[in-house]
Amino acid sequence: MAEETKNQSPQDLTGDGLGDATETPEEGGAAAPGEMGSGLEQAQAEIAELKERLIRSQADFENYKRRMQREKEDLAVYANQKLLLNLLPVLDNLERALTSQPVAGDEKLRQGVELTARSFREILAREGVSPIEAVGKPFDPNEHEAVMTEESSEHEDSTVIFEFQKGYRLGDRVIRPSMVKVSKKD
Repeated sequence: MAEETKNQSPQDLTGDGLGDATETPEEGGAAAPGEMGSGLEQAQAEIAELKERLIRSQADFENYKRRMQREKEDLAVYANQKLLLNLLPVLDNLERALTSQPVAGDEKLRQGVELTARSFREILAREGVSPIEAVGKPFDPNEHEAVMTEESSEHEDSTVIFEFQKGYRLGDRVIRPSMVKVSKKD
């Protein structure tokens, strides 16, 4: 027997790590068939949970990318809003100049103001700015700012009958509401 132990490798002496039939699971041997099945089910459940978390994370990331793209596009559209809003009074003044009575000898000046106002409107339109139509339309607090009301039998109730200052939109956002006079029934 001493001869047998000399010829055996150290692995043979210590075992192959898979356990003997005499070893119990508590001693590091193989698990019983029933225990192995529950471990497999547990691992499969954990894998399913991890897959679900991965899918959710991917969906969240896709939603985040879409939201960031939308915000980036909105930023590009609305980045100039403050500048455009500050330029609108200049257009208001040009239009006021055009509503004044023409004076003899000022035809060239009037034509210049008309060309300037038209050019200004075209530039604003290219930037996505459009005027809000107000007169004759029903009052909408999202687009109009009522500064006055007037009793009127010839207009329906809550109809815009006069515009003091033109309102404007940038894309689909109101950047300046129209200042208006609204009718009310007697």
